[in-house]
Amino acid sequence: MGEFVVSPILLAIENTDTVTFTTTVVISGITIVVGVLLLLIYIFELFGKIVPSIEKKANEKAQKRAERKAKRKAAKAAKKKKSNDDSNIEAAEKKPAPIKSSALPVNKAPVVEPGISGEVVAAIAAAVAMTEGAGAVVRSIRKKNVGGRNPWAQAANIENTRPF
Repeated sequence: MGEFVVSPILLAIENTDTVTFTTTVVISGITIVVGVLLLLIYIFELFGKIVPSIEKKANEKAQKRAERKAKRKAAKAAKKKKSNDDSNIEAAEKKPAPIKSSALPVNKAPVVEPGISGEVVAAIAAAVAMTEGAGAVVRSIRKKNVGGRNPWAQAANIENTRPF
């Protein structure tokens, strides 16, 4: 139990611990660190040149795809308009079909809890329209009951403050 085993590597380092050995280790360490740093700088510089060209090509492809889609859509609309013009001549003699009530959008005002001002309703509706888009509908607005603590927060508080 009283024996102490020393690694042969440590013995070799201990025996050659001279000024030249220390200088060699320090210089080689600094050289390796600076070399790897320069290599990383070169790699990131290369990425900085490659990535924008790839993004530019992708944007050009997307723009060409959008142009082709718009041309197809315009051709389809022109074809549909031509067929509608032909059918409108025949349909002029027929009585138009009644419009279904579900086809028209119904803009109902949201159900608002008493005590909430019109300005607050307008602000909430505007915020929803900005975040969700113009098709979003606010159906109701009510105050949140903040009388108690969130059950999960209360459980965490009890768990973290119980005695040991």
